Amino acid sequence: RLSIWSAPFERSERRRNCWRPNRGTLRDRLNAYTYPVLTLPPEVMSEIFVHFLPVYPKRAPQKGLLSPSTLGQICCLWREIAFSTPQLWRTVKIFLRPG
Repeated sequence: RLSIWSAPFERSERRRNCWRPNRGTLRDRLNAYTYPVLTLPPEVMSEIFVHFLPVYPKRAPQKGLLSPSTLGQICCLWREIAFSTPQLWRTVKIFLRPG
């Protein structure tokens, strides 16, 4: 009765073991790859980020997919560039309650 339950687990283990030898090689190849966007100077990246936002006088949303904070969630470099680009943060939405 136990063999009925253990058969699927054994198959899964065999499949996983087939991938193990290749996993390190794949990880090494990915780590060695240089992403072209990461080779751009920060000034160019900053300019691209500014064009990501709506044109003035429209405002970028404070949160969500089209907000400047989204750019800062991609990686450390993008966060550093986004937070050091004042044009991305030129508008602030303030809510005032009546009375």
